[in-house]
Amino acid sequence: MMNHEQKEHDPLALGLTRSPMFMGVNLRVFFGNVVLCVLISINAHTLWGIPLFIFIHLLAVRLSIKEPDYFYLKFQTFIKTPPVRNFWHYSLNSYEPW
Repeated sequence: MMNHEQKEHDPLALGLTRSPMFMGVNLRVFFGNVVLCVLISINAHTLWGIPLFIFIHLLAVRLSIKEPDYFYLKFQTFIKTPPVRNFWHYSLNSYEPW
């Protein structure tokens, strides 16, 4: 006889451990995007910051669908394991020969 146990999920605890999200992306990414696009609009004296904001935001939403902390994890991966010299030969950031 096999005992099939169900895992318990506490929605409150899961919600408290998630990073804060706004409009589908991490809060820091959203405000970083806003600041970048506003500065581009001010410096260029045009409204090209608005379509740029929409494009960057849609790209960020696409990248953070499965993992809300996608950009933080990529940043930490780059800091902890910078690219190696043989990156272009093996086309991946690894010390493995295959």
